Amino acid sequence: MKVLVLGAGVVGVAAAYYLLRAGHEVTVLERREGPGLEASYANGGQLLGETIQPWLAPDVPAMALRNLARADAPFRARFSFDPERWLWGAAFLRNCTAARVARITADLRRLSVYSMAMLSELRAAEPFDFDHSSLGVLRLYRDGGKFARSADAAMKEENPARRPEHLSWQDCLALEPALGSSRVRFAGGLHFHQEETGDAYKFSAALAAAAERLGASFRYGCTIERLIQTGAKVSGVKTGDGEESADAVLLSLGCESAKMLRPLGLRVPIYPVKGYAQTFAASPDGAPKLALHDVAHKTGITPFGGRIRIAGTAELDGFDKRADPRRAAAMLDDLMEILPNCGDPGQAELWTGLRPMTPDCAPLIGRTPHENLYLDTGHGSLGWSLACGSGRVIADIISGRAPEIDLSGLTIERFFNGEQQNG
Repeated sequence: MKVLVLGAGVVGVAAAYYLLRAGHEVTVLERREGPGLEASYANGGQLLGETIQPWLAPDVPAMALRNLARADAPFRARFSFDPERWLWGAAFLRNCTAARVARITADLRRLSVYSMAMLSELRAAEPFDFDHSSLGVLRLYRDGGKFARSADAAMKEENPARRPEHLSWQDCLALEPALGSSRVRFAGGLHFHQEETGDAYKFSAALAAAAERLGASFRYGCTIERLIQTGAKVSGVKTGDGEESADAVLLSLGCESAKMLRPLGLRVPIYPVKGYAQTFAASPDGAPKLALHDVAHKTGITPFGGRIRIAGTAELDGFDKRADPRRAAAMLDDLMEILPNCGDPGQAELWTGLRPMTPDCAPLIGRTPHENLYLDTGHGSLGWSLACGSGRVIADIISGRAPEIDLSGLTIERFFNGEQQNG
Protein backbone atom coordinates (compact mmCIF):
# COMPACT_ATOMS: atom_id res chain seq x y z
CA MET A 1 0.00 0.00 0.00
CA LYS A 2 1.26 3.49 -0.82
CA VAL A 3 1.12 5.73 2.26
CA LEU A 4 1.75 9.47 2.40
CA VAL A 5 2.98 10.69 5.77
CA LEU A 6 2.46 14.43 6.16
CA GLY A 7 5.06 15.89 8.51
CA ALA A 8 8.58 14.83 9.52
CA GLY A 9 8.67 15.69 13.20
CA VAL A 10 9.53 12.92 15.64
CA VAL A 11 5.92 11.66 15.47
CA GLY A 12 5.74 11.53 11.66
CA VAL A 13 9.21 10.00 11.29
CA ALA A 14 8.43 7.27 13.83
CA ALA A 15 5.16 6.47 12.04
CA ALA A 16 6.98 6.31 8.69
CA TYR A 17 9.52 3.88 10.14
CA TYR A 18 6.87 1.51 11.51
CA LEU A 19 4.85 1.71 8.29
CA LEU A 20 7.96 0.65 6.37
CA ARG A 21 8.51 -2.21 8.79
CA ALA A 22 4.92 -3.24 8.09
CA GLY A 23 5.71 -3.52 4.37
CA HIS A 24 4.20 -0.33 2.97
CA GLU A 25 5.58 2.06 0.37
CA VAL A 26 6.12 5.29 2.30
CA THR A 27 6.60 8.88 1.17
CA VAL A 28 7.08 11.61 3.77
CA LEU A 29 6.25 15.22 2.85
CA GLU A 30 7.80 17.99 4.96
CA ARG A 31 7.84 21.74 4.37
CA ARG A 32 11.10 22.29 6.28
CA GLU A 33 14.55 21.42 4.95
CA GLY A 34 14.96 18.36 7.16
CA PRO A 35 13.32 16.20 9.85
CA GLY A 36 12.60 17.30 13.40
CA LEU A 37 12.92 21.04 12.86
CA GLU A 38 9.66 22.20 14.45
CA ALA A 39 8.44 21.17 17.93
CA SER A 40 10.93 18.27 18.02
CA TYR A 41 14.00 20.45 17.54
CA ALA A 42 14.74 21.56 21.12
CA ASN A 43 12.42 19.35 23.13
CA GLY A 44 13.08 19.19 26.87
CA GLY A 45 14.32 15.65 26.34
CA GLN A 46 12.43 13.69 28.98
CA LEU A 47 11.07 10.25 28.07
CA LEU A 48 8.20 9.21 30.34
CA GLY A 49 6.53 5.84 30.72
CA GLU A 50 4.67 4.88 33.91
CA THR A 51 5.25 8.35 35.37
CA ILE A 52 3.64 10.36 32.56
CA GLN A 53 1.41 13.25 33.61
CA PRO A 54 -0.61 15.73 31.53
CA TRP A 55 -0.27 19.43 32.24
CA LEU A 56 -3.76 19.27 33.71
CA ALA A 57 -4.17 19.50 37.49
CA PRO A 58 -6.84 20.81 39.86
CA ASP A 59 -4.59 23.70 40.97
CA VAL A 60 -3.80 24.91 37.43
CA PRO A 61 -6.80 27.30 37.04
CA ALA A 62 -5.90 29.20 40.24
CA MET A 63 -2.22 29.29 39.29
CA ALA A 64 -3.03 30.59 35.81
CA LEU A 65 -5.21 33.35 37.29
CA ARG A 66 -2.52 34.39 39.80
CA ASN A 67 0.12 34.63 37.09
CA LEU A 68 -2.01 36.29 34.42
CA ALA A 69 -0.06 39.58 34.45
CA ARG A 70 3.44 38.15 34.97
CA ALA A 71 5.66 38.21 31.88
CA ASP A 72 7.84 35.40 33.27
CA ALA A 73 5.04 33.16 34.55
CA PRO A 74 5.29 29.43 33.71
CA PHE A 75 1.83 29.60 32.07
CA ARG A 76 0.74 32.68 30.19
CA ALA A 77 -2.04 33.59 27.75
CA ARG A 78 -1.59 36.76 25.71
CA PHE A 79 -4.72 38.78 25.07
CA SER A 80 -6.31 38.16 21.70
CA PHE A 81 -9.65 38.56 19.94
CA ASP A 82 -9.19 35.06 18.50
CA PRO A 83 -12.18 33.06 19.83
CA GLU A 84 -10.43 29.73 19.23
CA ARG A 85 -7.75 30.64 21.77
CA TRP A 86 -10.27 31.30 24.52
CA LEU A 87 -12.47 28.33 23.61
CA TRP A 88 -9.43 26.09 23.75
CA GLY A 89 -8.33 27.60 27.05
CA ALA A 90 -11.79 27.15 28.57
CA ALA A 91 -11.86 23.51 27.49
CA PHE A 92 -8.37 22.99 28.96
CA LEU A 93 -9.48 24.43 32.31
CA ARG A 94 -12.61 22.25 32.32
CA ASN A 95 -10.36 19.22 32.10
CA CYS A 96 -8.50 20.19 35.29
CA THR A 97 -10.89 18.37 37.64
CA ALA A 98 -9.45 15.50 39.67
CA ALA A 99 -11.71 12.94 37.98
CA ARG A 100 -10.80 14.02 34.44
CA VAL A 101 -7.11 14.26 35.24
CA ALA A 102 -7.14 10.70 36.58
CA ARG A 103 -8.94 9.35 33.50
CA ILE A 104 -6.74 11.23 31.03
CA THR A 105 -3.57 10.16 32.87
CA ALA A 106 -4.65 6.51 32.64
CA ASP A 107 -5.29 6.89 28.89
CA LEU A 108 -1.89 8.50 28.34
CA ARG A 109 -0.12 5.95 30.53
CA ARG A 110 -1.29 3.01 28.41
CA LEU A 111 0.31 4.62 25.38
CA SER A 112 3.44 5.90 27.13
CA VAL A 113 4.32 2.54 28.69
CA TYR A 114 3.81 0.89 25.30
CA SER A 115 5.85 3.62 23.62
CA MET A 116 8.82 3.11 25.93
CA ALA A 117 8.72 -0.62 25.18
CA MET A 118 8.72 0.15 21.45
CA LEU A 119 11.62 2.58 21.89
CA SER A 120 13.61 -0.09 23.71
CA GLU A 121 13.04 -2.52 20.83
CA LEU A 122 13.93 0.15 18.28
CA ARG A 123 17.17 1.01 20.07
CA ALA A 124 18.19 -2.65 19.80
CA ALA A 125 17.35 -2.74 16.08
CA GLU A 126 18.76 0.72 15.23
CA PRO A 127 21.63 1.45 17.65
CA PHE A 128 22.23 5.07 16.66
CA ASP A 129 23.27 7.85 19.04
CA PHE A 130 20.77 10.40 20.34
CA ASP A 131 22.38 11.25 23.71
CA HIS A 132 20.21 8.71 25.48
CA SER A 133 20.45 8.44 29.28
CA SER A 134 18.70 6.14 31.74
CA LEU A 135 19.86 7.96 34.89
CA GLY A 136 16.38 9.29 35.60
CA VAL A 137 15.01 12.73 36.44
CA LEU A 138 15.36 14.50 39.80
CA ARG A 139 12.36 16.73 40.56
CA LEU A 140 13.37 19.50 42.97
CA TYR A 141 10.93 21.25 45.32
CA ARG A 142 11.45 24.74 46.72
CA ASP A 143 8.41 24.63 49.01
CA GLY A 144 8.55 22.18 51.92
CA GLY A 145 4.79 21.75 52.11
CA LYS A 146 4.43 20.96 48.42
CA PHE A 147 7.37 18.57 48.67
CA ALA A 148 5.78 16.72 51.57
CA ARG A 149 2.42 16.44 49.80
CA SER A 150 3.99 15.34 46.51
CA ALA A 151 6.23 12.81 48.22
CA ASP A 152 3.31 11.40 50.20
CA ALA A 153 1.19 11.00 47.06
CA ALA A 154 4.08 9.48 45.10
CA MET A 155 4.94 6.92 47.77
CA LYS A 156 1.29 5.82 47.95
CA GLU A 157 1.33 4.75 44.30
CA GLU A 158 0.03 1.19 44.09
CA ASN A 159 2.36 0.35 41.22
CA PRO A 160 5.99 0.25 42.40
CA ALA A 161 7.08 1.17 38.85
CA ARG A 162 5.73 4.68 39.46
CA ARG A 163 7.31 5.31 42.83
CA PRO A 164 10.32 7.63 43.02
CA GLU A 165 13.11 7.73 45.56
CA HIS A 166 12.33 10.25 48.32
CA LEU A 167 15.44 12.40 48.88
CA SER A 168 16.35 15.06 51.42
CA TRP A 169 18.36 18.02 50.17
CA GLN A 170 21.54 16.32 51.41
CA ASP A 171 20.54 13.17 49.53
CA CYS A 172 20.02 15.28 46.38
CA LEU A 173 23.53 16.67 46.73
CA ALA A 174 24.95 13.18 47.06
CA LEU A 175 23.06 11.99 43.99
CA GLU A 176 23.90 15.05 41.89
CA PRO A 177 27.13 16.75 43.08
CA ALA A 178 26.68 19.61 40.60
CA LEU A 179 23.96 20.93 42.92
CA GLY A 180 26.63 21.64 45.52
CA SER A 181 27.11 25.13 44.07
CA SER A 182 23.36 25.86 43.93
CA ARG A 183 22.22 29.19 45.34
CA VAL A 184 18.87 27.56 46.13
CA ARG A 185 18.47 25.28 49.11
CA PHE A 186 15.65 23.06 47.93
CA ALA A 187 13.37 21.36 50.44
CA GLY A 188 14.11 18.02 48.80
CA GLY A 189 13.60 16.00 45.68
CA LEU A 190 11.98 12.98 44.12
CA HIS A 191 14.26 10.92 41.92
CA PHE A 192 12.24 9.21 39.21
CA HIS A 193 14.95 6.68 38.36
CA GLN A 194 12.70 4.95 35.81
CA GLU A 195 12.55 8.01 33.53
CA GLU A 196 14.95 8.45 30.60
CA THR A 197 16.19 11.33 28.50
CA GLY A 198 17.38 11.86 24.95
CA ASP A 199 17.65 14.44 22.19
CA ALA A 200 14.45 14.28 20.12
CA TYR A 201 16.02 16.11 17.18
CA LYS A 202 19.02 13.79 16.94
CA PHE A 203 16.66 10.82 17.22
CA SER A 204 14.38 12.19 14.47
CA ALA A 205 17.29 12.81 12.09
CA ALA A 206 18.85 9.39 12.72
CA LEU A 207 15.53 7.53 12.42
CA ALA A 208 14.70 9.38 9.20
CA ALA A 209 18.07 8.26 7.79
CA ALA A 210 17.30 4.69 8.86
CA ALA A 211 13.90 4.89 7.19
CA GLU A 212 15.49 6.15 3.98
CA ARG A 213 17.89 3.20 4.02
CA LEU A 214 14.85 0.93 4.27
CA GLY A 215 13.29 2.57 1.21
CA ALA A 216 11.27 5.55 2.42
CA SER A 217 11.19 8.68 0.30
CA PHE A 218 11.51 12.00 2.16
CA ARG A 219 10.59 15.11 0.21
CA TYR A 220 11.75 18.19 2.10
CA GLY A 221 10.81 21.74 1.19
CA CYS A 222 7.40 20.44 0.13
CA THR A 223 4.48 22.68 1.09
CA ILE A 224 1.19 20.86 1.59
CA GLU A 225 -1.69 23.05 0.44
CA ARG A 226 -4.71 20.83 1.02
CA LEU A 227 -6.07 17.32 1.22
CA ILE A 228 -7.76 16.02 -1.94
CA GLN A 229 -11.24 14.72 -1.18
CA THR A 230 -13.14 12.45 -3.57
CA GLY A 231 -16.56 11.73 -2.13
CA ALA A 232 -16.06 10.26 1.33
CA LYS A 233 -12.46 9.37 0.52
CA VAL A 234 -9.19 11.29 0.78
CA SER A 235 -7.19 10.24 -2.25
CA GLY A 236 -4.06 12.35 -1.80
CA VAL A 237 -2.74 15.86 -1.29
CA LYS A 238 -2.17 19.01 -3.28
CA THR A 239 1.33 20.39 -2.76
CA GLY A 240 3.23 23.34 -4.14
CA ASP A 241 4.73 20.90 -6.66
CA GLY A 242 1.47 19.34 -7.80
CA GLU A 243 -0.83 16.53 -6.70
CA GLU A 244 0.27 13.34 -4.97
CA SER A 245 -2.08 10.34 -4.75
CA ALA A 246 -1.96 7.52 -2.22
CA ASP A 247 -3.87 4.57 -0.82
CA ALA A 248 -3.67 6.10 2.65
CA VAL A 249 -2.79 9.54 4.01
CA LEU A 250 -1.44 9.98 7.53
CA LEU A 251 -1.66 13.46 9.01
CA SER A 252 1.18 14.27 11.43
CA LEU A 253 1.38 18.01 10.86
CA GLY A 254 1.37 19.15 14.46
CA CYS A 255 -0.13 22.63 14.86
CA GLU A 256 -1.10 22.79 11.17
CA SER A 257 -3.35 19.73 11.51
CA ALA A 258 -6.50 21.59 12.54
CA LYS A 259 -6.28 23.95 9.56
CA MET A 260 -5.74 21.04 7.17
CA LEU A 261 -8.78 19.15 8.48
CA ARG A 262 -11.20 22.06 8.60
CA PRO A 263 -12.15 22.03 4.87
CA LEU A 264 -13.23 18.40 5.35
CA GLY A 265 -15.68 19.43 8.06
CA LEU A 266 -13.48 18.11 10.88
CA ARG A 267 -12.92 20.69 13.60
CA VAL A 268 -10.36 19.35 16.02
CA PRO A 269 -9.14 21.51 18.93
CA ILE A 270 -5.40 21.40 18.32
CA TYR A 271 -3.88 24.74 19.30
CA PRO A 272 -0.26 25.92 19.38
CA VAL A 273 1.27 26.35 22.84
CA LYS A 274 4.65 28.08 22.66
CA GLY A 275 7.57 26.67 24.59
CA TYR A 276 11.09 28.02 25.11
CA ALA A 277 14.43 26.22 25.21
CA GLN A 278 18.01 27.44 25.60
CA THR A 279 21.01 25.21 24.91
CA PHE A 280 24.74 25.79 25.30
CA ALA A 281 28.01 23.93 25.81
CA ALA A 282 28.20 22.36 29.26
CA SER A 283 31.12 22.82 31.62
CA PRO A 284 32.73 19.44 32.41
CA ASP A 285 33.03 20.43 36.08
CA GLY A 286 29.72 22.14 36.82
CA ALA A 287 27.10 20.44 34.63
CA PRO A 288 24.77 17.79 36.06
CA LYS A 289 24.94 14.16 35.03
CA LEU A 290 21.20 13.59 35.29
CA ALA A 291 18.16 15.63 34.31
CA LEU A 292 16.61 18.04 36.81
CA HIS A 293 13.15 19.54 37.05
CA ASP A 294 12.44 22.73 38.97
CA VAL A 295 8.85 22.02 40.01
CA ALA A 296 8.03 25.57 41.13
CA HIS A 297 9.23 27.21 37.92
CA LYS A 298 8.07 24.38 35.60
CA THR A 299 11.44 24.13 33.87
CA GLY A 300 13.49 21.08 32.95
CA ILE A 301 17.29 21.03 32.85
CA THR A 302 18.74 18.24 30.74
CA PRO A 303 22.34 17.32 29.87
CA PHE A 304 22.87 16.06 26.30
CA GLY A 305 26.42 14.83 25.98
CA GLY A 306 28.52 17.99 26.03
CA ARG A 307 25.49 20.31 26.05
CA ILE A 308 23.00 21.47 28.64
CA ARG A 309 19.45 22.65 27.95
CA ILE A 310 16.78 24.38 29.98
CA ALA A 311 13.28 24.12 28.55
CA GLY A 312 9.78 24.94 29.66
CA THR A 313 7.03 27.55 29.90
CA ALA A 314 3.69 27.50 28.15
CA GLU A 315 2.45 30.54 26.26
CA LEU A 316 -0.80 30.91 24.36
CA ASP A 317 0.16 33.33 21.61
CA GLY A 318 -1.25 31.79 18.45
CA PHE A 319 1.30 30.93 15.78
CA ASP A 320 3.69 33.72 16.83
CA LYS A 321 7.11 32.17 17.56
CA ARG A 322 8.77 35.37 18.71
CA ALA A 323 10.49 35.05 22.08
CA ASP A 324 9.70 37.41 24.93
CA PRO A 325 13.16 38.43 26.19
CA ARG A 326 11.85 38.66 29.76
CA ARG A 327 10.74 35.03 29.72
CA ALA A 328 14.00 33.92 28.13
CA ALA A 329 16.04 35.85 30.73
CA ALA A 330 13.99 34.41 33.60
CA MET A 331 14.73 30.87 32.41
CA LEU A 332 18.49 31.48 32.28
CA ASP A 333 18.38 33.20 35.68
CA ASP A 334 16.67 30.09 37.07
CA LEU A 335 19.30 27.82 35.52
CA MET A 336 22.25 29.84 36.80
CA GLU A 337 20.70 30.08 40.25
CA ILE A 338 20.54 26.28 40.42
CA LEU A 339 23.75 25.46 38.52
CA PRO A 340 25.98 28.57 38.47
CA ASN A 341 28.98 26.62 37.13
CA CYS A 342 27.21 24.65 34.40
CA GLY A 343 28.56 26.71 31.47
CA ASP A 344 28.40 30.09 29.79
CA PRO A 345 24.76 31.22 29.38
CA GLY A 346 25.96 34.02 27.12
CA GLN A 347 26.47 31.38 24.44
CA ALA A 348 22.95 29.97 24.73
CA GLU A 349 20.97 29.19 21.58
CA LEU A 350 17.45 30.49 22.22
CA TRP A 351 14.66 28.56 20.53
CA THR A 352 10.90 28.73 20.63
CA GLY A 353 8.58 26.06 19.27
CA LEU A 354 4.86 25.47 19.01
CA ARG A 355 3.52 22.39 20.75
CA PRO A 356 0.38 20.99 19.07
CA MET A 357 -1.87 20.71 22.12
CA THR A 358 -5.38 19.38 22.56
CA PRO A 359 -7.31 20.69 25.58
CA ASP A 360 -7.00 17.30 27.30
CA CYS A 361 -3.24 16.98 26.51
CA ALA A 362 -3.80 13.67 24.70
CA PRO A 363 -3.00 12.98 21.03
CA LEU A 364 -5.34 12.08 18.19
CA ILE A 365 -4.54 8.63 16.80
CA GLY A 366 -6.43 6.43 14.34
CA ARG A 367 -9.04 6.60 11.61
CA THR A 368 -11.17 9.58 10.68
CA PRO A 369 -14.69 9.65 9.21
CA HIS A 370 -13.00 10.00 5.79
CA GLU A 371 -11.83 6.80 4.16
CA ASN A 372 -8.05 6.55 3.72
CA LEU A 373 -7.33 9.48 6.10
CA TYR A 374 -5.61 8.72 9.40
CA LEU A 375 -4.33 10.84 12.28
CA ASP A 376 -1.20 10.70 14.42
CA THR A 377 -1.02 14.24 15.74
CA GLY A 378 -1.78 16.59 18.64
CA HIS A 379 0.81 15.12 21.04
CA GLY A 380 1.59 18.49 22.62
CA SER A 381 4.60 18.41 24.93
CA LEU A 382 4.54 14.59 25.01
CA GLY A 383 5.41 13.84 21.39
CA TRP A 384 8.90 12.59 22.23
CA SER A 385 7.59 10.19 24.87
CA LEU A 386 4.69 8.92 22.76
CA ALA A 387 6.15 8.90 19.24
CA CYS A 388 7.24 5.27 18.99
CA GLY A 389 4.07 3.93 20.57
CA SER A 390 1.71 5.99 18.44
CA GLY A 391 3.80 5.22 15.34
CA ARG A 392 3.48 1.49 15.91
CA VAL A 393 -0.24 1.79 16.69
CA ILE A 394 -1.06 3.75 13.54
CA ALA A 395 1.02 1.40 11.39
CA ASP A 396 -1.03 -1.50 12.73
CA ILE A 397 -4.31 0.31 12.07
CA ILE A 398 -3.37 1.27 8.50
CA SER A 399 -2.24 -2.33 7.93
CA GLY A 400 -5.66 -3.62 9.00
CA ARG A 401 -4.45 -5.05 12.32
CA ALA A 402 -5.91 -4.33 15.74
CA PRO A 403 -3.50 -2.22 17.83
CA GLU A 404 -1.90 -3.90 20.82
CA ILE A 405 -3.29 -1.36 23.29
CA ASP A 406 -6.69 0.14 24.06
CA LEU A 407 -7.03 3.54 22.38
CA SER A 408 -9.86 4.84 24.58
CA GLY A 409 -9.49 8.59 25.06
CA LEU A 410 -6.94 8.90 22.26
CA THR A 411 -9.09 8.95 19.10
CA ILE A 412 -10.93 11.70 17.26
CA GLU A 413 -14.32 10.44 18.49
CA ARG A 414 -13.84 12.03 21.91
CA PHE A 415 -14.25 15.49 20.39
CA PHE A 416 -17.58 14.68 18.78
CA ASN A 417 -19.45 13.24 21.75
CA GLY A 418 -20.28 16.59 23.36
CA GLU A 419 -17.89 16.11 26.27
CA GLN A 420 -14.86 18.10 25.18
CA GLN A 421 -15.72 19.73 21.86
CA ASN A 422 -14.63 23.36 21.98
CA GLY A 423 -15.55 24.47 18.48
